[in-house]
Amino acid sequence: MGRVLIADDSELVRLSLVRSARERGLDIIEASSVADAKVVDVGALSCALLDLDLGDGLGTEVAEVLRGASVALPIAFFTSEREGPARTHASTFGPVFRKPDQLDAAITWVSRHARAADE
Repeated sequence: MGRVLIADDSELVRLSLVRSARERGLDIIEASSVADAKVVDVGALSCALLDLDLGDGLGTEVAEVLRGASVALPIAFFTSEREGPARTHASTFGPVFRKPDQLDAAITWVSRHARAADE
């Protein structure tokens, strides 16, 4: 199974996402910032779940780098942003899940795409 990038600057949120994903048997790469996420080996990824506000920049910056290296890489966002231009931009890459309400939906999306990469 391919790896999943989970990037969130909140340690609590990131650990919750990672724990839920690992409970489903997924292999996770964690990042806590744009800088960390930009240096991940994109070729090893089956999908990515990104926070919109990563502290040192926007998750959409990471999405642009990831898609530049792998045009078909599935990307989703998990954010507390309810509206605005950054959220609209994020939705051009893939689904945008709401924190904290849609944690299960986000992990289900990640699991589906990680498993599809194996087929």
